[in-house]
Amino acid sequence: MPELPSVEIFKEYFDKTSLQQPITDVSVISPEILMETSITEMKESLEGHKFTESIRYGKYLFGKLNNDLFLIMHFGMTGYLHYDTKNSSKYPRLLLKFSGGNFLAFDDARKFGKLGLTRDPDEFIEKRRLGPDALEVNFEDFQEIFRNRKGMIKPLLLNQNVLAGIGNLYADEILYQSRIHPLTHADQLDDPEWEHLFKNMKNVLHKAIEHHDKIKSLPESYLLPHRYKGGKCPEGGELEIIKVGGRTTFVCSKRQKMKED
Repeated sequence: MPELPSVEIFKEYFDKTSLQQPITDVSVISPEILMETSITEMKESLEGHKFTESIRYGKYLFGKLNNDLFLIMHFGMTGYLHYDTKNSSKYPRLLLKFSGGNFLAFDDARKFGKLGLTRDPDEFIEKRRLGPDALEVNFEDFQEIFRNRKGMIKPLLLNQNVLAGIGNLYADEILYQSRIHPLTHADQLDDPEWEHLFKNMKNVLHKAIEHHDKIKSLPESYLLPHRYKGGKCPEGGELEIIKVGGRTTFVCSKRQKMKED
């Protein structure tokens, strides 16, 4: 599933390719991915208008139009944006044609993504009860949202209502870099560990964006390039595969020690 780094890269791509171009035609190919809007509303809201900027929050991308509406994009598991001089997208679910003849497709093979419209992204975020954005949150707010929580740290990092943007892969990496076992309960962490976790969360997300979210290009000292069955921990020994909150989780037992109750 595209996590925050992917969506930040989609934002950069969208801004580079799709702004300030009048939209002349809108094709809603898979209406089942629309949320709280219709084909007619989508066409009428987009055709004849243009995108002026974009906003990313967590795993959502909002494309602002010059009619004060925003196109909401959530990429699900396999969604991405494809811009081209022709309609060459493999699995287009929404296809926009610009006045210059180029196309932008919301491509999504498995159709788990969602598209919608809003006049107020902040209201949409509040309605969805999303937590602070993981890349933008400051340490004081980060501490506050986890204060008095007793659940396991990995499911808390994955909970979009607690913190928006982190998914399964980067939760594993953040915990690995922080030397925290994913089964550790939040109330077992002391202040230096919270500071370390916060710092590593920011560093990992920025590093992933810097490397265009390409796992194999991340530093060898990172967990993710080795995160596969039979993979070795960068510090030695095999990686352990466990389930945490129902999610497949990779752990380096040499580096990430369980805390005593």
